[in-house]
This record gives sequence, C-alpha cells and structure tokens, in this order.
Amino acid sequence: MAPELTVSDLLDRLSATDRDVVVRLWINPFARTTRRLGGVIPTRDDADRPVVFIAEAKDTEPLGTLPEPTVGDLLDQLSACDRNAAVQFALNPAFPMAHRAGPVADARDDKGRPVVLLTEPDVDEAEQFGPLLPHVAVALTWHAPTEAPPRHRRGTRPSGGQ
Repeated sequence: MAPELTVSDLLDRLSATDRDVVVRLWINPFARTTRRLGGVIPTRDDADRPVVFIAEAKDTEPLGTLPEPTVGDLLDQLSACDRNAAVQFALNPAFPMAHRAGPVADARDDKGRPVVLLTEPDVDEAEQFGPLLPHVAVALTWHAPTEAPPRHRRGTRPSGGQ
C-alpha cells in the first residue's frame, strides 16, 4: 500500500498550480464522482496522530452554480496545518466516513476550464477507515453536537422476582 498523503506532499503539489484554479474532490474509485470541496479540519485521530480532513460540501447544488474553493484557498488553509499530518477525506455528510486520500490530478471541467481534483486512490489501494470522528462532523456542521442520554439507576427488585 502507498504511504499516506501528508499536508507537506499536498502543499508541494498544489504550489505548482495556478491559485485561481477550482479544487474539487473526485471520489469513489468504483464509480468516479466529482464533489464540491467543503472544508479543511485539522485535528488528531484516535491514536493522537495529527490528521487533516478535507471534506466534501454539504450542499447539493450542481457544480459550477456556487462559488467554489480555489487552489489558493486550499493552500491558505493547509499552510496553517501540521505539515506531517496525514490527509484524509471526510465524505458523505448524511453518514460521515473517513477515507484515504490519493493523488492530485489536473483536469478540465465540462466547459473546458482547468480544475484540480483531489482523488481517492485506485480500487486496489482505496480504503475507508470507518466512521468520521464525531467532533469533525460537528465542526463541518454535518451533525449537531450530541451527548449520550443520562442513565438512571434502576432500583433493585425484592427477592422473589417481584
């Protein structure tokens, strides 16, 4: 399996691109789908390693109808992050999951404009890590903060099962 993409790797790759080019996610190696970029959340994973989640947008508007983040926007956000942090994707706002990040690809949209695609790896190396960390879903406003309901102690039954 290829090593994880780091913030440093991504900054190096994006720095060679025009800052005004739109950035999108190109996910699902089984049936490629282009999604709008929604945000960058630096945090730590369950093993206390630095990780940066790059998320898809929550909105459902067609691509190109709303202003989209550019390479410059992404460079500015990533520049504030730990350069050794692993980059992962936060996908599916309705059922948030963490996915392995793959290579960066240059492409053209349906109108011929340049686009930078942040991709998942090919089928052989694609990996879904499991549910997204709850605090990341809250930071992305995908989910409201929740707490487990309080547990009430039950009284004990008298002997004899009554």
